[in-house]
Amino acid sequence: MKTLSNQTRLLDCTLRDGGYYTQWEFDAEFVNEYLKLVARSPIHDIEIGYRSPEKDSYFGRFFYLSKQELFEAKQLLRPDQRLALMFNLKDVSEDTIDLFLTDITGVVDLIRFAVAPNEILRALRLHQKVIAHGFSCGLNIMHLSKWSDRLDEVLSPFADVKDLDCLALVDSYGGCFPDEVAASVSRTCAIFSGNVGFHGHDNAGLAFANALSALQAGAISVDATFMGMGRGAGNLKTELMLTYIGIATETEIPYFELSKFMDRMAQLHSLYQWGTSLPYMYSSLSGQEQGKVMDWLIKDRFDPAVVMGALQNKLVEHDSSDNGSFAKFSDFTATSGRSRFILIGGGNSARRAASVMEHFDPDDTVIFHTSLKSTEYFSDLTGHCVALSGHEIQKITGARLESLAVDIACWIVPPPPRFSGSVPSVGTVCQVSPASLFSISEIAGVSVPSPLQLGLTAAVECGAEEVMLIGFDGYSGGGESSHAKNDENATTIIEYLSVANVPHLVSLAPTLYRIPVRSVYAMVQAS
Repeated sequence: MKTLSNQTRLLDCTLRDGGYYTQWEFDAEFVNEYLKLVARSPIHDIEIGYRSPEKDSYFGRFFYLSKQELFEAKQLLRPDQRLALMFNLKDVSEDTIDLFLTDITGVVDLIRFAVAPNEILRALRLHQKVIAHGFSCGLNIMHLSKWSDRLDEVLSPFADVKDLDCLALVDSYGGCFPDEVAASVSRTCAIFSGNVGFHGHDNAGLAFANALSALQAGAISVDATFMGMGRGAGNLKTELMLTYIGIATETEIPYFELSKFMDRMAQLHSLYQWGTSLPYMYSSLSGQEQGKVMDWLIKDRFDPAVVMGALQNKLVEHDSSDNGSFAKFSDFTATSGRSRFILIGGGNSARRAASVMEHFDPDDTVIFHTSLKSTEYFSDLTGHCVALSGHEIQKITGARLESLAVDIACWIVPPPPRFSGSVPSVGTVCQVSPASLFSISEIAGVSVPSPLQLGLTAAVECGAEEVMLIGFDGYSGGGESSHAKNDENATTIIEYLSVANVPHLVSLAPTLYRIPVRSVYAMVQAS
Protein backbone atom coordinates (compact mmCIF):
# COMPACT_ATOMS: atom_id res chain seq x y z
CA MET A 1 0.00 0.00 0.00
CA LYS A 2 1.49 3.31 -1.06
CA THR A 3 1.56 6.14 1.45
CA LEU A 4 -0.64 9.08 0.55
CA SER A 5 0.68 12.61 0.33
CA ASN A 6 0.06 14.82 3.33
CA GLN A 7 -1.58 17.19 0.86
CA THR A 8 -4.30 14.69 -0.14
CA ARG A 9 -7.81 16.11 0.23
CA LEU A 10 -11.00 14.06 0.45
CA LEU A 11 -14.20 15.88 -0.51
CA ASP A 12 -17.46 14.28 0.59
CA CYS A 13 -20.58 15.25 -1.38
CA THR A 14 -23.09 12.73 0.01
CA LEU A 15 -25.89 15.25 0.56
CA ARG A 16 -25.32 17.05 -2.72
CA ASP A 17 -24.96 14.00 -5.00
CA GLY A 18 -27.24 11.78 -2.95
CA GLY A 19 -29.97 14.38 -3.32
CA TYR A 20 -30.66 13.06 -6.82
CA TYR A 21 -32.43 10.18 -5.07
CA THR A 22 -34.09 12.00 -2.16
CA GLN A 23 -35.10 15.13 -4.10
CA TRP A 24 -32.55 16.88 -1.84
CA GLU A 25 -34.56 16.09 1.28
CA PHE A 26 -32.77 14.65 4.33
CA ASP A 27 -34.20 14.64 7.83
CA ALA A 28 -32.51 16.77 10.48
CA GLU A 29 -31.37 13.82 12.59
CA PHE A 30 -29.64 12.21 9.61
CA VAL A 31 -27.89 15.45 8.67
CA ASN A 32 -26.79 16.08 12.25
CA GLU A 33 -25.28 12.59 12.54
CA TYR A 34 -23.61 12.99 9.14
CA LEU A 35 -22.00 16.33 10.01
CA LYS A 36 -20.77 15.10 13.39
CA LEU A 37 -19.19 12.06 11.71
CA VAL A 38 -17.40 14.07 9.02
CA ALA A 39 -16.20 16.54 11.68
CA ARG A 40 -14.33 13.64 13.33
CA SER A 41 -13.00 12.27 10.05
CA PRO A 42 -10.03 13.22 7.83
CA ILE A 43 -12.37 14.83 5.29
CA HIS A 44 -11.16 18.18 4.02
CA ASP A 45 -14.22 19.53 2.16
CA ILE A 46 -17.93 18.91 2.73
CA GLU A 47 -20.23 19.78 -0.17
CA ILE A 48 -23.74 19.69 1.20
CA GLY A 49 -25.94 20.82 -1.67
CA TYR A 50 -26.87 23.56 -4.11
CA ARG A 51 -28.07 27.09 -4.35
CA SER A 52 -30.36 27.58 -7.31
CA PRO A 53 -33.05 29.74 -8.86
CA GLU A 54 -36.53 28.32 -8.35
CA LYS A 55 -37.50 25.40 -10.61
CA ASP A 56 -40.92 24.40 -11.92
CA SER A 57 -40.88 21.05 -10.12
CA TYR A 58 -40.21 20.27 -6.46
CA PHE A 59 -36.73 20.15 -4.94
CA GLY A 60 -35.92 20.03 -1.24
CA ARG A 61 -33.97 22.27 1.09
CA PHE A 62 -30.52 20.97 0.13
CA PHE A 63 -31.16 22.23 -3.38
CA TYR A 64 -32.12 25.69 -2.10
CA LEU A 65 -29.81 26.06 0.90
CA SER A 66 -30.46 29.13 3.03
CA LYS A 67 -27.80 31.13 4.84
CA GLN A 68 -29.12 29.89 8.19
CA GLU A 69 -28.90 26.24 7.18
CA LEU A 70 -25.39 26.74 5.87
CA PHE A 71 -24.37 28.56 9.05
CA GLU A 72 -25.72 25.76 11.25
CA ALA A 73 -23.83 23.17 9.21
CA LYS A 74 -20.63 25.20 9.42
CA GLN A 75 -20.86 25.27 13.22
CA LEU A 76 -20.70 21.47 13.39
CA LEU A 77 -17.53 21.20 11.31
CA ARG A 78 -13.93 21.60 12.45
CA PRO A 79 -12.29 24.99 11.86
CA ASP A 80 -9.91 23.39 9.36
CA GLN A 81 -12.72 21.86 7.27
CA ARG A 82 -14.29 23.72 4.37
CA LEU A 83 -18.01 23.98 3.68
CA ALA A 84 -18.75 23.72 -0.05
CA LEU A 85 -21.68 24.32 -2.40
CA MET A 86 -22.21 23.44 -6.04
CA PHE A 87 -24.00 25.38 -8.76
CA ASN A 88 -25.41 23.96 -11.94
CA LEU A 89 -23.66 26.05 -14.56
CA LYS A 90 -26.79 26.23 -16.72
CA ASP A 91 -28.77 27.81 -13.86
CA VAL A 92 -26.61 30.89 -13.28
CA SER A 93 -24.99 33.62 -15.31
CA GLU A 94 -22.47 36.37 -14.70
CA ASP A 95 -25.43 38.67 -14.09
CA THR A 96 -27.24 36.45 -11.56
CA ILE A 97 -24.51 34.64 -9.63
CA ASP A 98 -24.07 37.58 -7.21
CA LEU A 99 -27.63 37.06 -5.94
CA PHE A 100 -26.65 33.67 -4.57
CA LEU A 101 -23.26 34.60 -3.11
CA THR A 102 -23.54 37.93 -1.30
CA ASP A 103 -25.33 36.72 1.82
CA ILE A 104 -23.17 33.62 2.43
CA THR A 105 -19.74 35.26 2.35
CA GLY A 106 -17.85 34.09 5.41
CA VAL A 107 -20.10 31.04 5.84
CA VAL A 108 -19.34 28.96 2.76
CA ASP A 109 -15.69 28.45 1.83
CA LEU A 110 -15.75 26.70 -1.54
CA ILE A 111 -18.01 27.09 -4.60
CA ARG A 112 -17.87 24.47 -7.35
CA PHE A 113 -19.35 24.21 -10.82
CA ALA A 114 -20.00 21.06 -12.87
CA VAL A 115 -18.81 22.00 -16.34
CA ALA A 116 -19.27 20.46 -19.78
CA PRO A 117 -16.08 20.77 -21.87
CA ASN A 118 -17.70 23.23 -24.27
CA GLU A 119 -18.63 25.54 -21.36
CA ILE A 120 -15.13 25.96 -19.90
CA LEU A 121 -14.67 29.58 -20.97
CA ARG A 122 -18.01 30.64 -19.46
CA ALA A 123 -17.17 28.70 -16.29
CA LEU A 124 -13.88 30.57 -15.97
CA ARG A 125 -15.71 33.88 -16.21
CA LEU A 126 -18.05 32.77 -13.42
CA HIS A 127 -15.04 31.59 -11.45
CA GLN A 128 -13.71 35.15 -11.48
CA LYS A 129 -17.03 36.41 -10.12
CA VAL A 130 -16.91 33.82 -7.33
CA ILE A 131 -13.37 34.58 -6.16
CA ALA A 132 -14.16 38.31 -6.25
CA HIS A 133 -16.60 37.57 -3.41
CA GLY A 134 -13.82 35.92 -1.40
CA PHE A 135 -14.71 32.26 -2.02
CA SER A 136 -12.41 29.55 -3.28
CA CYS A 137 -13.68 28.11 -6.56
CA GLY A 138 -13.35 24.69 -8.17
CA LEU A 139 -14.43 23.37 -11.56
CA ASN A 140 -15.41 19.76 -12.27
CA ILE A 141 -14.94 19.04 -15.98
CA MET A 142 -17.37 16.29 -16.96
CA HIS A 143 -17.31 13.38 -19.42
CA LEU A 144 -13.57 12.62 -19.23
CA SER A 145 -13.84 9.45 -21.32
CA LYS A 146 -15.25 11.50 -24.21
CA TRP A 147 -12.35 13.94 -24.50
CA SER A 148 -9.29 12.40 -22.85
CA ASP A 149 -7.79 11.79 -26.30
CA ARG A 150 -7.77 15.57 -26.93
CA LEU A 151 -7.00 16.66 -23.39
CA ASP A 152 -4.45 19.31 -24.36
CA GLU A 153 -7.00 21.05 -26.57
CA VAL A 154 -9.86 20.93 -24.04
CA LEU A 155 -7.80 22.06 -21.05
CA SER A 156 -5.68 24.68 -22.85
CA PRO A 157 -7.67 27.57 -21.27
CA PHE A 158 -6.29 26.53 -17.86
CA ALA A 159 -2.63 27.00 -18.80
CA ASP A 160 -2.56 30.54 -17.42
CA VAL A 161 -5.13 30.17 -14.62
CA LYS A 162 -3.50 30.71 -11.22
CA ASP A 163 -6.35 31.26 -8.77
CA LEU A 164 -8.50 28.15 -9.23
CA ASP A 165 -8.81 26.04 -6.09
CA CYS A 166 -9.06 22.72 -7.95
CA LEU A 167 -9.50 21.48 -11.50
CA ALA A 168 -11.23 18.09 -11.19
CA LEU A 169 -11.64 15.51 -13.95
CA VAL A 170 -14.98 13.69 -13.84
CA ASP A 171 -15.37 10.14 -15.14
CA SER A 172 -19.07 10.78 -15.76
CA TYR A 173 -19.77 7.41 -17.37
CA GLY A 174 -17.59 5.36 -15.02
CA GLY A 175 -15.86 3.88 -18.05
CA CYS A 176 -12.25 4.98 -17.57
CA PHE A 177 -9.55 2.50 -16.54
CA PRO A 178 -6.80 3.27 -14.01
CA ASP A 179 -4.10 3.70 -16.66
CA GLU A 180 -6.30 6.15 -18.59
CA VAL A 181 -7.03 8.13 -15.42
CA ALA A 182 -3.34 8.23 -14.49
CA ALA A 183 -2.36 9.47 -17.95
CA SER A 184 -5.10 12.12 -17.94
CA VAL A 185 -4.25 13.39 -14.48
CA SER A 186 -0.53 13.45 -15.24
CA ARG A 187 -1.09 15.46 -18.40
CA THR A 188 -3.49 17.82 -16.62
CA CYS A 189 -0.85 18.49 -13.96
CA ALA A 190 1.54 19.42 -16.76
CA ILE A 191 -0.95 21.90 -18.27
CA PHE A 192 -2.43 23.37 -15.08
CA SER A 193 -0.14 24.53 -12.30
CA GLY A 194 -2.78 24.35 -9.55
CA ASN A 195 -4.46 21.49 -7.71
CA VAL A 196 -5.92 18.67 -9.80
CA GLY A 197 -8.78 16.49 -8.56
CA PHE A 198 -10.81 13.45 -9.62
CA HIS A 199 -14.49 12.49 -9.36
CA GLY A 200 -15.10 8.86 -10.28
CA HIS A 201 -18.35 7.06 -10.95
CA ASP A 202 -18.61 3.38 -10.15
CA ASN A 203 -20.45 1.92 -13.16
CA ALA A 204 -17.77 -0.70 -13.74
CA GLY A 205 -16.62 -1.00 -10.12
CA LEU A 206 -13.44 1.00 -10.83
CA ALA A 207 -14.04 4.19 -8.83
CA PHE A 208 -11.64 3.22 -6.02
CA ALA A 209 -8.90 1.97 -8.32
CA ASN A 210 -9.28 5.05 -10.50
CA ALA A 211 -9.13 7.38 -7.49
CA LEU A 212 -5.89 5.78 -6.30
CA SER A 213 -4.42 6.04 -9.79
CA ALA A 214 -5.41 9.71 -9.90
CA LEU A 215 -3.71 10.40 -6.57
CA GLN A 216 -0.56 8.54 -7.53
CA ALA A 217 -0.42 10.48 -10.82
CA GLY A 218 -0.47 13.82 -9.03
CA ALA A 219 -4.08 14.60 -8.11
CA ILE A 220 -4.56 16.30 -4.77
CA SER A 221 -8.29 15.85 -4.23
CA VAL A 222 -10.85 13.09 -4.78
CA ASP A 223 -14.65 13.25 -4.43
CA ALA A 224 -16.61 10.54 -2.63
CA THR A 225 -20.00 9.83 -1.03
CA PHE A 226 -20.98 7.48 1.78
CA MET A 227 -21.95 4.08 0.38
CA GLY A 228 -21.34 5.63 -3.05
CA MET A 229 -24.72 7.37 -2.93
CA GLY A 230 -25.09 9.39 -6.09
CA ARG A 231 -26.75 9.75 -9.42
CA GLY A 232 -27.02 6.63 -11.52
CA ALA A 233 -24.45 3.98 -10.64
CA GLY A 234 -23.02 6.04 -7.80
CA ASN A 235 -19.56 7.18 -6.78
CA LEU A 236 -16.37 6.33 -4.96
CA LYS A 237 -17.32 5.20 -1.44
CA THR A 238 -16.28 7.60 1.32
CA GLU A 239 -16.03 4.81 3.89
CA LEU A 240 -13.62 2.93 1.62
CA MET A 241 -11.41 5.99 1.19
CA LEU A 242 -11.50 6.71 4.91
CA THR A 243 -10.40 3.17 5.69
CA TYR A 244 -7.61 3.42 3.12
CA ILE A 245 -6.49 6.81 4.44
CA GLY A 246 -6.56 5.51 8.01
CA ILE A 247 -4.31 2.56 7.20
CA ALA A 248 -2.02 4.32 4.71
CA THR A 249 -1.37 7.37 6.89
CA GLU A 250 -1.98 5.88 10.36
CA THR A 251 -4.74 8.43 10.86
CA GLU A 252 -7.39 7.75 13.49
CA ILE A 253 -10.78 6.98 11.95
CA PRO A 254 -13.95 7.06 14.09
CA TYR A 255 -14.91 3.53 13.10
CA PHE A 256 -17.62 3.16 15.75
CA GLU A 257 -19.51 6.25 14.55
CA LEU A 258 -18.79 5.30 10.95
CA SER A 259 -20.31 1.87 11.46
CA LYS A 260 -23.46 3.35 13.02
CA PHE A 261 -23.82 5.83 10.19
CA MET A 262 -23.40 3.09 7.60
CA ASP A 263 -26.45 1.40 9.16
CA ARG A 264 -28.38 4.59 8.42
CA MET A 265 -27.04 4.63 4.88
CA ALA A 266 -28.09 1.00 4.44
CA GLN A 267 -31.68 2.03 5.24
CA LEU A 268 -31.53 4.71 2.56
CA HIS A 269 -30.03 2.25 0.11
CA SER A 270 -32.82 -0.25 0.70
CA LEU A 271 -35.28 2.51 -0.17
CA TYR A 272 -33.57 4.12 -3.17
CA GLN A 273 -31.44 1.29 -4.54
CA TRP A 274 -28.67 3.33 -6.14
CA GLY A 275 -25.66 1.54 -7.56
CA THR A 276 -24.47 -0.19 -10.66
CA SER A 277 -26.33 -2.71 -12.81
CA LEU A 278 -25.67 -4.68 -15.96
CA PRO A 279 -26.84 -1.87 -18.29
CA TYR A 280 -24.74 0.67 -16.38
CA MET A 281 -21.73 -1.60 -16.67
CA TYR A 282 -22.32 -2.07 -20.36
CA SER A 283 -22.89 1.64 -21.01
CA SER A 284 -19.69 2.61 -19.22
CA LEU A 285 -17.44 0.04 -20.84
CA SER A 286 -18.91 0.60 -24.30
CA GLY A 287 -18.73 4.39 -24.06
CA GLN A 288 -22.50 4.91 -24.07
CA GLU A 289 -24.03 7.95 -22.44
CA GLN A 290 -25.05 7.14 -18.86
CA GLY A 291 -27.87 9.69 -18.88
CA LYS A 292 -29.59 7.84 -21.70
CA VAL A 293 -29.42 4.55 -19.79
CA MET A 294 -30.77 6.25 -16.67
CA ASP A 295 -33.69 7.68 -18.60
CA TRP A 296 -34.61 4.24 -19.92
CA LEU A 297 -34.20 2.36 -16.65
CA ILE A 298 -35.52 4.62 -13.94
CA LYS A 299 -39.03 4.93 -15.33
CA ASP A 300 -39.41 1.22 -14.67
CA ARG A 301 -40.97 0.42 -18.05
CA PHE A 302 -38.24 -1.82 -19.40
CA ASP A 303 -36.49 -4.95 -18.33
CA PRO A 304 -32.71 -4.30 -18.13
CA ALA A 305 -32.33 -6.88 -20.91
CA VAL A 306 -34.35 -4.58 -23.14
CA VAL A 307 -32.03 -1.68 -22.37
CA MET A 308 -29.04 -3.91 -23.14
CA GLY A 309 -30.62 -4.71 -26.48
CA ALA A 310 -31.18 -1.04 -27.21
CA LEU A 311 -27.56 -0.24 -26.44
CA GLN A 312 -26.50 -2.91 -28.91
CA ASN A 313 -29.06 -1.89 -31.54
CA LYS A 314 -30.55 -5.38 -31.41
CA LEU A 315 -33.92 -4.58 -29.92
CA VAL A 316 -36.55 -4.21 -32.61
CA GLU A 317 -37.80 -7.01 -34.83
CA HIS A 318 -39.55 -5.02 -37.52
CA ASP A 319 -41.35 -8.02 -38.95
CA SER A 320 -42.71 -9.23 -35.60
CA SER A 321 -46.42 -9.48 -34.85
CA ASP A 322 -45.99 -6.62 -32.38
CA ASN A 323 -45.41 -4.22 -35.26
CA GLY A 324 -48.82 -4.58 -36.84
CA SER A 325 -51.19 -1.67 -37.23
CA PHE A 326 -54.33 -1.73 -35.11
CA ALA A 327 -57.63 0.10 -35.37
CA LYS A 328 -57.69 3.71 -34.24
CA PHE A 329 -58.99 4.10 -30.73
CA SER A 330 -61.25 6.93 -31.91
CA ASP A 331 -63.06 4.41 -34.14
CA PHE A 332 -63.63 1.94 -31.29
CA THR A 333 -67.39 1.70 -30.83
CA ALA A 334 -67.22 1.10 -27.07
CA THR A 335 -65.66 4.53 -26.50
CA SER A 336 -66.67 6.76 -29.41
CA GLY A 337 -68.88 9.74 -28.70
CA ARG A 338 -67.95 10.04 -25.02
CA SER A 339 -67.52 13.63 -23.85
CA ARG A 340 -65.49 12.87 -20.73
CA PHE A 341 -62.30 10.89 -20.12
CA ILE A 342 -61.12 9.95 -16.64
CA LEU A 343 -57.44 9.01 -16.69
CA ILE A 344 -56.47 6.90 -13.69
CA GLY A 345 -52.91 6.85 -12.39
CA GLY A 346 -51.39 4.70 -9.68
CA GLY A 347 -51.54 7.23 -6.83
CA ASN A 348 -53.37 6.75 -3.56
CA SER A 349 -56.19 9.09 -4.54
CA ALA A 350 -57.25 6.58 -7.22
CA ARG A 351 -57.24 3.73 -4.75
CA ARG A 352 -59.39 5.70 -2.30
CA ALA A 353 -61.88 6.80 -4.96
CA ALA A 354 -62.15 3.52 -6.91
CA SER A 355 -65.47 2.59 -5.34
CA VAL A 356 -67.16 5.78 -6.54
CA MET A 357 -66.12 5.39 -10.20
CA GLU A 358 -69.14 3.18 -10.84
CA HIS A 359 -71.33 6.26 -10.45
CA PHE A 360 -70.01 7.77 -13.69
CA ASP A 361 -72.22 7.13 -16.70
CA PRO A 362 -70.39 4.69 -19.04
CA ASP A 363 -72.36 6.08 -21.97
CA ASP A 364 -70.73 9.47 -21.38
CA THR A 365 -67.42 8.65 -19.66
CA VAL A 366 -64.36 6.64 -20.71
CA ILE A 367 -62.47 5.13 -17.78
CA PHE A 368 -58.86 4.97 -18.95
CA HIS A 369 -56.06 3.41 -16.86
CA THR A 370 -52.59 4.83 -17.38
CA SER A 371 -51.18 2.49 -14.74
CA LEU A 372 -51.45 -1.28 -14.42
CA LYS A 373 -51.31 -0.70 -10.68
CA SER A 374 -54.60 1.18 -10.78
CA THR A 375 -56.41 -1.80 -12.34
CA GLU A 376 -55.91 -3.59 -9.02
CA TYR A 377 -58.06 -1.00 -7.24
CA PHE A 378 -61.25 -2.03 -9.08
CA SER A 379 -63.39 -5.12 -8.58
CA ASP A 380 -65.24 -4.45 -11.84
CA LEU A 381 -63.23 -3.34 -14.91
CA THR A 382 -66.01 -3.77 -17.43
CA GLY A 383 -65.61 -1.22 -20.19
CA HIS A 384 -62.32 0.18 -18.87
CA CYS A 385 -59.33 0.84 -21.16
CA VAL A 386 -55.67 0.24 -20.29
CA ALA A 387 -52.63 2.03 -21.75
CA LEU A 388 -49.45 0.03 -22.36
CA SER A 389 -46.12 1.83 -22.66
CA GLY A 390 -42.80 0.11 -23.28
CA HIS A 391 -42.85 -3.43 -21.92
CA GLU A 392 -45.55 -2.83 -19.31
CA ILE A 393 -47.41 -5.92 -20.51
CA GLN A 394 -44.51 -8.09 -19.34
CA LYS A 395 -45.33 -7.18 -15.74
CA ILE A 396 -48.63 -9.10 -15.91
CA THR A 397 -48.71 -12.82 -15.21
CA GLY A 398 -50.42 -15.07 -17.74
CA ALA A 399 -53.52 -15.64 -15.61
CA ARG A 400 -53.87 -11.95 -14.80
CA LEU A 401 -53.41 -11.06 -18.47
CA GLU A 402 -56.18 -13.43 -19.54
CA SER A 403 -58.49 -12.09 -16.85
CA LEU A 404 -57.85 -8.45 -17.73
CA ALA A 405 -58.32 -9.10 -21.45
CA VAL A 406 -61.80 -10.52 -20.75
CA ASP A 407 -62.85 -7.70 -18.40
CA ILE A 408 -61.59 -4.54 -20.08
CA ALA A 409 -62.79 -2.91 -23.29
CA CYS A 410 -59.36 -2.67 -24.92
CA TRP A 411 -55.61 -2.15 -24.62
CA ILE A 412 -54.11 1.09 -25.97
CA VAL A 413 -50.68 1.09 -27.62
CA PRO A 414 -48.66 3.58 -29.69
CA PRO A 415 -48.28 3.07 -33.45
CA PRO A 416 -45.50 0.88 -34.87
CA PRO A 417 -42.60 0.27 -34.80
CA ARG A 418 -42.80 -1.36 -31.39
CA PHE A 419 -40.59 -3.63 -29.33
CA SER A 420 -41.11 -7.37 -29.55
CA GLY A 421 -43.27 -8.55 -26.68
CA SER A 422 -44.88 -5.16 -26.09
CA VAL A 423 -48.39 -5.98 -27.38
CA PRO A 424 -50.71 -8.44 -25.57
CA SER A 425 -51.68 -11.58 -27.43
CA VAL A 426 -55.21 -11.58 -25.99
CA GLY A 427 -57.94 -8.96 -25.97
CA THR A 428 -58.79 -6.03 -28.23
CA VAL A 429 -55.92 -3.69 -29.10
CA CYS A 430 -56.26 -0.13 -30.41
CA GLN A 431 -53.64 2.51 -31.14
CA VAL A 432 -53.25 6.25 -30.71
CA SER A 433 -50.55 8.62 -32.04
CA PRO A 434 -49.08 10.77 -29.25
CA ALA A 435 -46.40 12.26 -31.54
CA SER A 436 -49.07 14.59 -32.88
CA LEU A 437 -49.21 16.31 -29.47
CA PHE A 438 -46.02 15.59 -27.56
CA SER A 439 -42.26 15.34 -27.77
CA ILE A 440 -41.78 11.59 -27.43
CA SER A 441 -38.73 9.78 -26.03
CA GLU A 442 -37.07 7.24 -28.29
CA ILE A 443 -35.12 4.06 -27.69
CA ALA A 444 -33.29 2.47 -30.60
CA GLY A 445 -35.44 4.41 -33.04
CA VAL A 446 -38.73 3.42 -31.40
CA SER A 447 -40.99 6.10 -29.95
CA VAL A 448 -41.86 5.38 -26.32
CA PRO A 449 -44.70 7.65 -25.17
CA SER A 450 -45.58 7.72 -21.50
CA PRO A 451 -48.89 6.27 -20.28
CA LEU A 452 -50.19 9.80 -19.60
CA GLN A 453 -49.30 10.82 -23.14
CA LEU A 454 -51.27 7.84 -24.45
CA GLY A 455 -54.28 8.77 -22.33
CA LEU A 456 -54.33 12.45 -23.23
CA THR A 457 -53.89 11.61 -26.91
CA ALA A 458 -56.80 9.19 -26.77
CA ALA A 459 -59.05 11.89 -25.34
CA VAL A 460 -58.04 14.41 -27.99
CA GLU A 461 -58.43 11.94 -30.86
CA CYS A 462 -61.89 10.98 -29.61
CA GLY A 463 -63.04 14.60 -29.43
CA ALA A 464 -63.65 14.62 -25.68
CA GLU A 465 -64.73 17.85 -24.04
CA GLU A 466 -63.10 17.24 -20.65
CA VAL A 467 -60.24 15.17 -19.25
CA MET A 468 -60.13 14.38 -15.55
CA LEU A 469 -57.13 12.94 -13.75
CA ILE A 470 -57.14 10.91 -10.56
CA GLY A 471 -54.24 9.02 -9.09
CA PHE A 472 -51.87 11.69 -10.41
CA ASP A 473 -50.98 12.93 -6.96
CA GLY A 474 -47.38 13.87 -7.85
CA TYR A 475 -44.23 12.49 -6.26
CA SER A 476 -42.97 14.38 -3.21
CA GLY A 477 -40.50 11.67 -2.20
CA GLY A 478 -39.31 8.27 -3.32
CA GLY A 479 -36.41 7.24 -5.48
CA GLU A 480 -35.04 8.48 -8.74
CA SER A 481 -37.71 6.54 -10.61
CA SER A 482 -40.40 8.59 -8.88
CA HIS A 483 -38.60 11.82 -9.65
CA ALA A 484 -38.24 10.90 -13.31
CA LYS A 485 -41.91 10.02 -13.62
CA ASN A 486 -42.89 13.21 -11.81
CA ASP A 487 -40.84 15.33 -14.22
CA GLU A 488 -42.19 13.40 -17.19
CA ASN A 489 -45.81 13.96 -16.12
CA ALA A 490 -45.21 17.64 -15.38
CA THR A 491 -43.63 18.17 -18.81
CA THR A 492 -46.47 16.27 -20.50
CA ILE A 493 -49.08 18.45 -18.79
CA ILE A 494 -47.25 21.63 -19.79
CA GLU A 495 -47.05 20.46 -23.41
CA TYR A 496 -50.73 19.46 -23.40
CA LEU A 497 -51.89 22.82 -22.06
CA SER A 498 -49.86 24.63 -24.70
CA VAL A 499 -51.91 23.02 -27.50
CA ALA A 500 -54.93 24.98 -28.72
CA ASN A 501 -58.46 23.58 -28.36
CA VAL A 502 -57.61 20.49 -26.35
CA PRO A 503 -60.18 19.16 -23.83
CA HIS A 504 -60.30 20.95 -20.49
CA LEU A 505 -57.96 19.32 -17.96
CA VAL A 506 -58.72 19.00 -14.25
CA SER A 507 -57.65 16.79 -11.34
CA LEU A 508 -60.30 15.06 -9.23
CA ALA A 509 -58.01 14.95 -6.18
CA PRO A 510 -55.25 17.11 -4.66
CA THR A 511 -52.15 17.07 -6.85
CA LEU A 512 -48.68 18.57 -7.02
CA TYR A 513 -49.14 19.20 -10.73
CA ARG A 514 -50.22 22.67 -11.77
CA ILE A 515 -53.76 22.05 -12.96
CA PRO A 516 -57.20 22.98 -11.58
CA VAL A 517 -58.66 20.67 -8.92
CA ARG A 518 -62.22 19.65 -8.17
CA SER A 519 -63.52 16.88 -5.90
CA VAL A 520 -64.58 13.54 -7.33
CA TYR A 521 -66.91 13.18 -4.35
CA ALA A 522 -68.71 16.44 -5.14
CA MET A 523 -69.30 15.17 -8.67
CA VAL A 524 -70.71 11.88 -7.39
CA GLN A 525 -72.92 13.69 -4.90
CA ALA A 526 -74.31 15.87 -7.69
CA SER A 527 -74.96 12.86 -9.89
